[in-house]
Amino acid sequence: MKNSKAAILLWSSQVFYLLFIPVWFAFFGLTMMMTQEEQQLSVFSDVLVYMAGAYPVVLIFTIAMSWTAYHKKNWKKMIITNSLPILWIAPILLTFLIANFL
Repeated sequence: MKNSKAAILLWSSQVFYLLFIPVWFAFFGLTMMMTQEEQQLSVFSDVLVYMAGAYPVVLIFTIAMSWTAYHKKNWKKMIITNSLPILWIAPILLTFLIANFL
């Protein structure tokens, strides 16, 4: 191991990201059902739906890029790429928290 703290950070965050896939699947399913009800969607809403659906692709990409940066000992790039899935997780968690507690 090159840096055990960085490896633990990678493993723990990526396990969390993988455990979040069922939550994303439910959220994306609700998003798709909502968009099917509307007949005409704007280009902006289409882009948002595709961005929401890109989470598994982004997750696979960030896992590969994070471990590549880890093996090249580029710690800053590793942390930045490993934190990209938070851009999908944070809005979904905020939506569920607001819907359940407010």
